[in-house]
Amino acid sequence: MRKIKWTGEIVLIKQISSNIEKREAVIAAYAPQGLQSLVQRISQPLVIGIILFGAAMAFNLYRLGVPSIWFDEAFSVELARQPLPLLWHIIFGPEPNMELYYLFLHFWLGLTSLLGLHPVEFVVRFPSAVFAALSSVVVFLLGQRFIGTMAGMAGSSLYLLNDLQLIYAQQTRSYSLQLLLICISWYALLAALIGNSHARRWWVCYVVATALAIYAHLFSVLIVLAQLVVIVSLLLLSGEWSARARKQIVPVAVSLAVTAVLIIPMLLVSLQGPKTGWLSVPDGHDLLHLFQVISGKSRVYLLAIVVCCMLGVVIVALTYFVGSTSNKSIFGAFLPAAQQKLPVVYALLCWFAVPIVVSYVVSHGPIQLFSTRYLVTIVPPLCLLVGMGVAALRWRVLQGVLALGLLLLALSVVPVYYASAQVEDWNSTSHWIEQHYQSGDGLVCYHNGLQSGCQVSVEYYLHAYPSAAHFTADAPGAFSWANYGTADPTSRVEAAVNPVALAVYGAKHPRLFFILGRVPDDIAAARAQAAQVWLDTHYHLVGQINTRTVTVRLYATSATL
Repeated sequence: MRKIKWTGEIVLIKQISSNIEKREAVIAAYAPQGLQSLVQRISQPLVIGIILFGAAMAFNLYRLGVPSIWFDEAFSVELARQPLPLLWHIIFGPEPNMELYYLFLHFWLGLTSLLGLHPVEFVVRFPSAVFAALSSVVVFLLGQRFIGTMAGMAGSSLYLLNDLQLIYAQQTRSYSLQLLLICISWYALLAALIGNSHARRWWVCYVVATALAIYAHLFSVLIVLAQLVVIVSLLLLSGEWSARARKQIVPVAVSLAVTAVLIIPMLLVSLQGPKTGWLSVPDGHDLLHLFQVISGKSRVYLLAIVVCCMLGVVIVALTYFVGSTSNKSIFGAFLPAAQQKLPVVYALLCWFAVPIVVSYVVSHGPIQLFSTRYLVTIVPPLCLLVGMGVAALRWRVLQGVLALGLLLLALSVVPVYYASAQVEDWNSTSHWIEQHYQSGDGLVCYHNGLQSGCQVSVEYYLHAYPSAAHFTADAPGAFSWANYGTADPTSRVEAAVNPVALAVYGAKHPRLFFILGRVPDDIAAARAQAAQVWLDTHYHLVGQINTRTVTVRLYATSATL
């Protein structure tokens, strides 16, 4: 009986072992064609994306909290600090642009406050650094899916090192968020139009990203215009990808209609909001300046960018219109797939050119839109076009040498950005005020007109680095968020340099800080100079600090001091 039992167990074990071996054989036979290839396709972009994100964060976080907050950043933080009902009233009233960013920053400041963090420079700029790093990943994914892995890697690497992109990756403004949403919008559009699957999901993604991009910044409307040019062109032209796009006519129409409906609230309030009168009518020098900023003012790097862009575009165009009879040229490896890349190249060219051309032309009318800060939106397609020029070369070694040369040129101008990152120095002047402030002192800022704000910038530092120093409500020319957007009489704004108002205010305070920064024009500068002469004549100068952009003078208003 015992022998029979052991014999049965041995047979059972052999059967189990045989079954396991058969399953392993099946897995070994089919996994390389299925699961393993799937894992490889997913893991490669994931690993590259993680590396690019890490590299972008390293550059974005370097010296992030060192440069002083300047007025535009201080305006963002101080507006976002307001109670939600007041903030909502302002962004859907007199200040409609960047609505999405102001709302995000409001809740970000609330979260960091709960964590016990003051809104210092690093804290308020950190979200922009993250948004910019994420957009670097999306730029890579755009290139990797629609052009090639080499193009995506080269384009994303140049993008994260780009001088103009780095500026707004380290500023408390909406541009990095806008760039992220625009990149997602273009990816979703191309995936929906010329992709092979999940078109409905991509259209939903397109609608959401595009609407949010416009709420992040109104200039995104010009990006949508560029997308419309691409869509219409694909529908009208011939070819396999055009036929595929025509099948999407209904989803295209529905998506554009839904996007239009979603942005109506912002478009309506923007008609009443502040205009861009601070921008000048552009000329050829402004166009040249745009590309100088993009290239970090390096002529060699700019020339390399132009050559690589033209290389890729010309190769794709010639291959499509002329065709190729040889696969042995220096560009042979790129030629077979070049025709499939034409709609993508065309989309990148539209993304790059339409905002420049339209903003330049429109700015010669009543509305000025041409600005390097707005046109940071053209950096992603430019970098991808450069990456395509690299990918167009036949040999991997040649591709690597060219990509490395471009990266070295891009890296060479990065230190120039960090050395000039500080726009205005409100940091040292505000800290000087806090160090010298005594109970009962008064603070006066000129010019408090919103476009030349002084008090907003100082108040940011008084809140970020808390001390007893503060503005009193009766300060001449005092700024109030509650009255923001109302028509302030000139007499209220100019009270900060009115000797009568200064005398009344000085009688209430033993000492007076007179802060001068961002004076908008020669007339205001003359008034400020006259006020300073009056203060020097009637009060005793205790101390002062002068920077390139800000001056603070401390006066004793009492004879006993």
